Amino acid sequence: MRLFRFPVLLLLVGGVLVVSTVAHFWITDRLGISRAFYSVEAVSTRWSINCSAGSPDWMHDAVRRAIGDNYSLSNQLAYIDWGGHLHHCESGWLRGMLTSPRLNHEHRFRYASTTKLFTADTILKLVDAGQLSLDDRLVDLLPEIGPVVDGRLASVTIEHLLMHRAGFDRIRSPDPMFLDGQRPWCPYNIGQLARMRLDFAPGERQVYSNLGYCLLGMVIERVTGESYRAWVSREYALDDADIRFVDGGFFDDEVSYDFRNSDVYGEWYSKYFDFNALSSAAGLSGSAEALARVVRGMVLRSSLNLTSYDVSPDCDETVLRSCYGYAFYKLRKPKRDFYIHVQPGFLYGMSAVALVDSKGGVLVWLGNGMPRAGDAVGDNMTVHLLDVLTDHYARQAGE
Repeated sequence: MRLFRFPVLLLLVGGVLVVSTVAHFWITDRLGISRAFYSVEAVSTRWSINCSAGSPDWMHDAVRRAIGDNYSLSNQLAYIDWGGHLHHCESGWLRGMLTSPRLNHEHRFRYASTTKLFTADTILKLVDAGQLSLDDRLVDLLPEIGPVVDGRLASVTIEHLLMHRAGFDRIRSPDPMFLDGQRPWCPYNIGQLARMRLDFAPGERQVYSNLGYCLLGMVIERVTGESYRAWVSREYALDDADIRFVDGGFFDDEVSYDFRNSDVYGEWYSKYFDFNALSSAAGLSGSAEALARVVRGMVLRSSLNLTSYDVSPDCDETVLRSCYGYAFYKLRKPKRDFYIHVQPGFLYGMSAVALVDSKGGVLVWLGNGMPRAGDAVGDNMTVHLLDVLTDHYARQAGE
């Protein structure tokens, strides 16, 4: 009997030590435990992938890639081919794994910077209508900016803002749209711009800028005489598409985001940013399918549209984020003619990619996770999508 009790005692002591150790690390390094457990969740989540009938095989594989390499368990992938046929795939759950409804093609994600496509397309519509010119100067459209300290600001044009060439560099100067707990001066106090010094001369180079798209939102309001939200909502029939502006808090039909790879922010992050100010840069939400349909309508216009830009002659189209146009940047593989126009998106706990390919296809990926520190947002997924689309169209052409 004593011999029997000794192993049981060892098991009990061992169990207590294991539980104590796990509890210790859960208390002291909860994110570390959660990150370590992700691979287990990823294996389970792959079994939840569901694609619409007739979807190309590469879409299922792309969702697997999003789960494995982009740390997103819940994903939507929508692809509209050149003939207008919609295909979609989803993975994961709306809230907790196995404890909430499976994610479907109608559930909501934040669009983050893919919102910029609405802003850029609106500007191009106004240009087409003769209400605006790409060469118009910002200071002429917003005269309340007043006398500027940096004379180079006077030469900033609408096209500079569209193509991220206006002189704002968020690496050198803080991005005023995402300062923790601080109200952005754009669009509320445009006179602040007069006191700024640009980081480079307008047109000299390209640097991605949220501020530039906030200013474009102000231009839209000035030219149309309506608020940005009102104009965009009507022009793109957002209610019919169930696309909605974000005001901070989460919607009932919105996916739960995964913040385990964020060392700073959790689900409470939205309290620290002004989503009204972000309306024209990162303010919309909806499904991948809804966004794909709207973007397809944008690029089907026979006149000036989001894909009708000329890239700078000094950029390299084979390098990520090198050749910006009207919101999109252009990307292709070396020695290949096929290319894609890309707009990535990021907010804490989520990632996105919207793209239009040179064969007429439109694709949107939305994921509820974010890459680990040091990984560029959406770049892994963008490269993978370029690879599979290049191969997809090559097979269709019998190459």
